Amino acid sequence: MMDRDTWLEIFHTVLSNPLRTGLTGLSIALGIFILVVMQGLGAGLETGVKQTFGDDAANLMEVETGNAQLAFRGRKPNRRVELHNADEQAMRSQMDSVPAWSRLVYRWGSTVRYGNEQGSYGLRGVDPDQREIGQVNVTAGRFVSDRDIDQRRKVAVIGGQVLADLFPRGTTPEQAVGSLIQVRGIQFAVVGTFNQTGSRWENRSVYVPFSTAQKLFSNSDVVSRVAIGTGEASIDDTRETTTSLTGWLKDRLVVHPDDAEGVWVDNRNEQAEMYRQIFGGIRLFVWFVGMMTLLAGAMGVANIMAIVVRERTKEIGVRKALGATSGSIVAQISQEAVFLMLISGCIGLLAGTWLLQGIAPFVEHDFFSNPRVDFRSALLALGVLIFVGVISAIGPALRAVSIRPVEALRDE
Repeated sequence: MMDRDTWLEIFHTVLSNPLRTGLTGLSIALGIFILVVMQGLGAGLETGVKQTFGDDAANLMEVETGNAQLAFRGRKPNRRVELHNADEQAMRSQMDSVPAWSRLVYRWGSTVRYGNEQGSYGLRGVDPDQREIGQVNVTAGRFVSDRDIDQRRKVAVIGGQVLADLFPRGTTPEQAVGSLIQVRGIQFAVVGTFNQTGSRWENRSVYVPFSTAQKLFSNSDVVSRVAIGTGEASIDDTRETTTSLTGWLKDRLVVHPDDAEGVWVDNRNEQAEMYRQIFGGIRLFVWFVGMMTLLAGAMGVANIMAIVVRERTKEIGVRKALGATSGSIVAQISQEAVFLMLISGCIGLLAGTWLLQGIAPFVEHDFFSNPRVDFRSALLALGVLIFVGVISAIGPALRAVSIRPVEALRDE
């Protein structure tokens, strides 16, 4: 423990040259500040992307069709490729057992009405497995069931934003269950509500049985999309499945093998891995820039400490002449360096934190949300900086104490 005299001596030394102390502290605080802000902005970007794409960005493959760009087997280019019920059933028979499987019919901009309130939302006809595939968080009631599919029931599961928009303020999810709403002019019974914390768009959706949506809103046997849960399958396994399934679909739907627009299998497992690599690279870049900034500050501190110790050579000689040991002198100089770096680093850490908290309400966006500080990383960087500072102070101090007191006293 340091006594009162030690603290007074540290304060006296630090404040003896305010300009030099201020410039040294500024370089340290600025390095920590830049590291904290860059890490916070990177974390905000990562959080925003995850919220936008939702939790269903992993463990999932999706089969979709589009417009074939190439002529093939007598079929003209620029034609619409459609996936029908028979194609979906044949595709399912081609695959081994899968953890989850859901057909989907989409209708964007569907008018949903409750009482005198109405709004435009996404209508999704799905199978029961969609709850597992999309990790749907049912907050009240239930999700679409197999019986709903078999009997083509007019039931709906509404998102949290739909509930907030259409129902009176204060209506709980439990109170909304059993209500009657109109979807595209057809009456449906609300059997459940859900709230997706991982995706903003999901909460503006209404789930209905796939068979009901296909009959009432599509009037055909076209399947908009097929979602396939991959469970714990590895990236390599899903890539192999994606390749083989894409080839099979192109052959069945008469799409040229080189045509990437007619039909494709979207491997969300690969997307999730890509996101992890991207954000891993961002974190590495932030650390690199931050550490380079800190290193520049540490080099400046090392130079300044060398000058400070050189100026105090005579003082060191007096201390040694009065009986001070070399160890006590080195410890005193090291304590001064640690004190300066710790105070300056904390100022930079607090300034960066306050800045991120201050700008957070003004920068909320679909791809940017909740910039936060990784205090463990910031404290680690501060610890590294203090270590470098101590080393930079010990070197000149050791050289100074190695001088004989008589020679040190002669120093000017």
